[in-house]
Amino acid sequence: MTTTLHPPSAHSRPTRGPRDAVRWRWDDVHLLGTGVVVPEEERTTAQLEERLAPLYRRLGFRPGWVEAVTGIASRRLWPEGTSYLDGAVAAAEEALQEAGLAAQDLQAIVSCSVYRHRLEPSLASELQGRLGIGHHAVNFDLSNACLGFLSGMATVANMIALGQIEVGLVVSAEDASPVLESTLQRLASPTADIHAFKDNLATLTLGSAATAVVLASGTAVRRGHQLLGGTVHAAAEHHGLCRGDAGGMVTDSVQLLREGVSLASRTWLDFRSVLGWGPGEVGAAAMHQVGKAHHEAIVRALGVPDARAPRTFPWLGNVGSCGVPATAFLAARQGLVAEGDALALLGIGSGLNCAMLGVRW
Repeated sequence: MTTTLHPPSAHSRPTRGPRDAVRWRWDDVHLLGTGVVVPEEERTTAQLEERLAPLYRRLGFRPGWVEAVTGIASRRLWPEGTSYLDGAVAAAEEALQEAGLAAQDLQAIVSCSVYRHRLEPSLASELQGRLGIGHHAVNFDLSNACLGFLSGMATVANMIALGQIEVGLVVSAEDASPVLESTLQRLASPTADIHAFKDNLATLTLGSAATAVVLASGTAVRRGHQLLGGTVHAAAEHHGLCRGDAGGMVTDSVQLLREGVSLASRTWLDFRSVLGWGPGEVGAAAMHQVGKAHHEAIVRALGVPDARAPRTFPWLGNVGSCGVPATAFLAARQGLVAEGDALALLGIGSGLNCAMLGVRW
């Protein structure tokens, strides 16, 4: 006897109305230690443009055009002989030292880099081994484009809130060199035209960095900066506006800016509602560092005073998943985030996805 399954008829499928956005609230999750590693090697935008001289002549562009449009004067790259995972290890060790913890204290490690030099095993497994974290800890990679680090923070915070772990590490490291080199070679081709330049302009903004944060249960450590909660919104109908792989990234910069600002504006209203923050309560806002046009448009749309939205893109470039945490952690170290301040971590990534987390520093 055989049984054949048939597809359900249309009328038998359950129908649901629109759902509320995902919202997080945590009462007992704290940032104990942070790490930021900026590569030593600087590559200026002017140096990149030197390799584009033939294309510029064909298009009638003058040197300095990319910096004028993006506001990015330079970016950092890992020196020869230094891996981006070396940067990740250094950032993790810095975060652990600030937290006053040893690697053996960690019960989870989540790696959230956009760039990966291989498909398997997970980058987190190598980092666990290199840091000397014991066999008891869980490790995995979490990929969500430039939003990855904030997604990793939310994931570890939820693990803590569920009582699964007490201490976890989120880490990201980006390596812009491979995609920059392949893009420059492609644009140096005699067949490259204005369309190729527009599609690849966003790639020329990329830079390298590494960041890490130790999150822990407040009942376990009774100190640190409190991670309060946040929300996430998606506009996945625009998933094709930014597409990347190992060989390059193609971006519709104009449409991406327009839709990204719209998505961020909607998320911002929900985010403030979740945390009960008034318009002027945010003491500092660390935004995804794309470039001048994006930064200024987001600041205007959200009504955040420019002085409260520190910039790292002019000298660091777009460092992918490291952009928001690096900006926040560097701002705190330079005294731009005071104790007790409401710190907003405002992330957006291709997809399109937007996440915003709040910290009581």
